[in-house]
Amino acid sequence: MRRYFSLGILALCLLASGLAHGASGWERLGEREVDFRGDHDRIEVGRNEGKYKQLQIKVKNAPIEISNMVVTFGNNQKFNPKLRHRFAEGSGSQTIDLPGERRVIKQIDFNYRSINRREGKGIVEVYGR
Repeated sequence: MRRYFSLGILALCLLASGLAHGASGWERLGEREVDFRGDHDRIEVGRNEGKYKQLQIKVKNAPIEISNMVVTFGNNQKFNPKLRHRFAEGSGSQTIDLPGERRVIKQIDFNYRSINRREGKGIVEVYGR
C-alpha cells in the first residue's frame, strides 16, 4: 500500500511539473549556434508550427550581441523589432510583441556574433507564444 501511495505522489508531481511548463505557453521555435565573427542566420519556422503573438530570445553558452532581427510572417510581411543588444550568457530578452493578431511565422533572420572568444560558441534560442 505504501508503495502505491509513493508512486501516486510521484505521478502527481510529474503531472504538475508538466502542466506548469505548458501553462507558460512558450514553444521553442528553433536555435542557432553563433561563432566569433559577425554572422547572419535564419530560423525556418514554417506554416505548420502554429500562430504566434509574442517572441522571446534566450542565449546560452557565451555572451552574444544581436544587431538586427527580422520576422517574416506567413503572408511575407516583415517585422523588424528594434533589437540591438548584448546578451550575457544565460540571459534572455523581454517579451517582443508582434504587430496585429496571432499569425504564422515563416522565418526569423538574425545578425549576431559571439562577444568573447574564450567562452566558446554561443546558442541563440527563439520561443513563441
